[in-house]
Amino acid sequence: MAIKVNETAELLKKVTAPLTNPTEKQQNYFTQLIKDNPQNKVAQDIIGKVKSQWPSNFSDILPTPSEEINNLPKEAYNALTKRLDSYKSGDGDCPPPASKTSGTGVISADPCKNNFFAKTENELNNFFGKITNVSDVTLDLPNEIKSVSKMLSGTAKTYIGQMGNTLQDGVSNYIKEGLNAIDVRITNQYPNPAAALPRIIAEQKKTIAPSIKAFSAMNCLTAKVSNAMEDAIEDMLTSMSQNVINAPTCATQQMVGAITNKITDNMDSLISPTLDSLAGPFGKAFKVKDFLMGGIDTGKKIQDLVSCGDAPKCPSSSKYTIDGGEKKPRGESEQKGLMDKAIGAASVASSALDSIRKTTSETIPTALTEFEQEYGQWSIFGSKVNEAADHGIGNDCYTGNLFKCGAPKIEIFGGDGIGGAGKALLGNFIDKLDTDDIYGSIKSTASIIGVEITDRGSQYTEEPLISFTDNCNQGYGAFGKALIDKNPQSPTYGQITNIVILSEGENYPIDTEAEIREVYISEIIVENPGNNYDGAVIDDECLELNVTDGKITSVDIKCQKPYTDLPIIDILTSAGVGAILRPIMSTTKKQVVEAVIQSVDCVGDYPQPGGN
Repeated sequence: MAIKVNETAELLKKVTAPLTNPTEKQQNYFTQLIKDNPQNKVAQDIIGKVKSQWPSNFSDILPTPSEEINNLPKEAYNALTKRLDSYKSGDGDCPPPASKTSGTGVISADPCKNNFFAKTENELNNFFGKITNVSDVTLDLPNEIKSVSKMLSGTAKTYIGQMGNTLQDGVSNYIKEGLNAIDVRITNQYPNPAAALPRIIAEQKKTIAPSIKAFSAMNCLTAKVSNAMEDAIEDMLTSMSQNVINAPTCATQQMVGAITNKITDNMDSLISPTLDSLAGPFGKAFKVKDFLMGGIDTGKKIQDLVSCGDAPKCPSSSKYTIDGGEKKPRGESEQKGLMDKAIGAASVASSALDSIRKTTSETIPTALTEFEQEYGQWSIFGSKVNEAADHGIGNDCYTGNLFKCGAPKIEIFGGDGIGGAGKALLGNFIDKLDTDDIYGSIKSTASIIGVEITDRGSQYTEEPLISFTDNCNQGYGAFGKALIDKNPQSPTYGQITNIVILSEGENYPIDTEAEIREVYISEIIVENPGNNYDGAVIDDECLELNVTDGKITSVDIKCQKPYTDLPIIDILTSAGVGAILRPIMSTTKKQVVEAVIQSVDCVGDYPQPGGN
């Protein structure tokens, strides 16, 4: 995978100039670039190349004079500043605005549910996010695989312990049932208790040594299996990185299925030999793999395993993204469903593997690769045969390039209510050029400047949390908060009334021009009225302050105009302090009732000024 990534980067650098004229978007971008004239080497090199390639299009375009820049309106000057910052991101001498950790997911401890699936999914997403980052030329793939394998094996310890506890309970019941079966069998043969009892004791004594041996083997079972898993997971990740570019949920399910297979194989090899001698006296064998595949309670809560006393307080979210805030976590029932399906797939894959092993011999070599013989057939590891499809997980598990990131989405979660949904409103549009392929397509990114609520939810007494995501984890930095109606007498009591944007973030993908829409201020939330604002005005002709005793009580919207970014409400005053005003944005123009100046046109002659 690392070789492919590096090769791709080199190919981009070798792209030759096209013979055709620039596209409309290229024309607009390079024109603006020349006018802005950013003073960094990469930008200047690009300007030189496009002027040389398309002289008729760009030779007459000149940088904007400094005096003209100094006289730009506030909005235009802010837009220029943002464009200049975006040009720097492609300069080899300047670091990108976001750190390498931006977009990295973190799953914190949650005392209320088993997060093995969520943690595995998170680590895989972080891993593939790193190895598919073409711009990261410092990536050390072997060490990255080792690091992630260590984390995943650590994450799996709780799951392995859960399986070990399940197995221990199963073996205990097997021995109890077996001892009872001896009692029943001999009693039926010898109805006289005096004749039956010594025989029962003698038969049951034969099972003591193997039973002790089995329980002794289980004492260190979790530790032994856990220690063996790191190398196995490293093998899986190495194979996966050669065949997978992104890790959707179905890919995580396959990975969990393969891990489950390996865990059950290891437990089977450690425990089954200790139980073989019990099959005769008990009248039946204990099949470790079959039992584990059908008996794991994946919904068993963590507090049931490790704690006692009062139930812990459950957090609204245990999922966090760096530069992206808290995210909506997977629910307990959702995780259980995904895990159960993964274990079901593991059972099918294991049975298929056992069947192939039985039908092959030294004279009939197996068609399985060495990897498949060890871990089974899974499409994420490159198995192409029909039997490897996805073992019941689904045949549409696409792990290739995500050609379309999709518009950013808002997730509403937590609180104590039901429902809630909205659509992210975009602004601060920035065109970006791949500096390794300056003649390629120009991508647009945006910030999140508002949310249009499509479902207000109900029964909220606490504000829910919100987060913004996109399929490529490209955007970062957008934060906001939900406001709810807490008035019991209100018809909207318990509903989400507004979503306030605290930080608009940047770099959220735009896939279609339809996502670029005009937005307007629909309301101004007075979060803090401040003090000493008598006589103050807002530096926006469409907004008017209402002030009582020096405190801002409300803001009237006198007219509607489109905004391309989150409005900064500048209050012109020398004395006022502390006010915080939050604009609420919408794609729908607010109906503004403007004052009407009445005039009367009268027919006839009228005296001139100073006349009679």
